[in-house]
Amino acid sequence: MPVGKRTNDGLNVYVGEDDSYHFTFYERGRLGFDRIGSLDDLLYWYCQDIVSNQASRAVGDRRGRFRYEYDVLTRLNPQWARRNVRETANMFRKYQQSEDISLLPDIGESL
Repeated sequence: MPVGKRTNDGLNVYVGEDDSYHFTFYERGRLGFDRIGSLDDLLYWYCQDIVSNQASRAVGDRRGRFRYEYDVLTRLNPQWARRNVRETANMFRKYQQSEDISLLPDIGESL
């Protein structure tokens, strides 16, 4: 993947003209998302995306996939692993799937 070169299709990782870090996805020329943050945010989003794709291929059940993501991200950066669990729990609440929070690894804080 080219870093720093924007395309109209696929994943883009680049530094904006204002020195902000972007993790952006375009599909068929339309913006899917544009996450803007710090260098740490960019690295987290990039690694989380790769780990999530690996988990979907390596592990059959959802609980196992969440555990796989947590374990791999913990090895890279324990804060990223906890952040991923918190963000996933928030997503479940947003889409009225609160019961799925029980599938997430215990990170020692209430979700």
